[in-house]
Amino acid sequence: MFVAISTGPFTHLDHLAPLCFLLEIPLIVTDECHRALGEKFYPMVDLQYIPLEDLTLEYIANHFDAILTCGKFWAMELIPLIEMLYGKKIRFIFSPHGNSDKEALLNRPVSQDIDLTYGKEGIPIGNIRYWFYKKHKAHFDDFAQDFFRSEKKTVLYAPTWETNATTTSFFESTGKIISTLSNSHNLLIKLHPLLEENDPAAFHRIIGMYEDQAQFILDFPPVYPLLDKTDIYLGDFSSIGYDFLTYDRPMFFLKSGGRLQKCGEPFQKAVDNTQKELSETRKKIYKDAFFACEPEKIKALLLQGLRNA
Repeated sequence: MFVAISTGPFTHLDHLAPLCFLLEIPLIVTDECHRALGEKFYPMVDLQYIPLEDLTLEYIANHFDAILTCGKFWAMELIPLIEMLYGKKIRFIFSPHGNSDKEALLNRPVSQDIDLTYGKEGIPIGNIRYWFYKKHKAHFDDFAQDFFRSEKKTVLYAPTWETNATTTSFFESTGKIISTLSNSHNLLIKLHPLLEENDPAAFHRIIGMYEDQAQFILDFPPVYPLLDKTDIYLGDFSSIGYDFLTYDRPMFFLKSGGRLQKCGEPFQKAVDNTQKELSETRKKIYKDAFFACEPEKIKALLLQGLRNA
C-alpha cells in the first residue's frame, strides 16, 4: 500500500495534500488537531488518523509498501530497522516542504529512496501546490475571505522560525512592523507553527499586545488563498516568499542573505515602491526555483520510480 504520512508541523499538510490528491493515495496524520485541520481544509483528500503510538515499526512493516513524507530523516532511521526486524524494504519518497534559502544554508541533504524536487533533479514537481489551489480555488478562497474585508492594500508578513542557519524576524520586528503599517494597510501576519516552540512566552505576549492592530493567522495550512489577494509581501527566510513569486508583486525583507532577497528590497518604513524594475528578476528566479512539470507526468514518473526496485 502506498500512503503519505505527516508527523511534522501542520504546514506539511499543504505540501502533502496536493500529491495525495494527484496520486489518489491516503494521507495519514498522527495528531488529532491535524486531523481537524485536514478534514476542514482538504476534504478532497482521503485523510486517515492513526495515533503516533499506534504507528509502530510492526504496523508500518505490515501495512505499507511505500511512504511519501516531508520528514527528511525518516528513511535513514526506519529503513534499516524495518529491514532487519521484519525483512521488508519499504520505499520512501521525500517531498520538499517549502522552497527556501534555509535549505541551502543548512546544507544537510539526506538520501531518500526517491526524491521529489522543485527543480530539475530527482522527480520535479514544480509548483504543484499552486496547481492544486487553482483546481480548488473557490473552496480555499472561502476560508480566506474574512482576512480581506478591508479596502486598504494588504501586506502579508510571513516570518520564518529559528533554525541553526537563519534567525526569525518575528520577535524583534513585529512591533515595529505593526506601528509602521497597521494604520495604512490591511496587515496580515501568518505565523509558522514552530515559532511558538522557539519562545512560547514571547510568542503569546506579542499576539496579546497587538491582536487588535493586525490579523494574526494561526492554524491555517494553505498559503495560496492568502497570497492570491495579497498586494505586498514582507518576510525574512520563509519559503512563502518563493511561493509569492508566482504573482510578481512587491516584496520587502527584514533579513539579508539568500537568493530571494534579490527579488525585493530591505524594509525600512514605506512599502509603496511598485518595484517594476525587479519584475524580470522575480520571474527568472521563480522559473529557476519551480521547474515546470505537468501533474500527470509527475504521477507517471513517480509510479515508474516505484516499480523500479
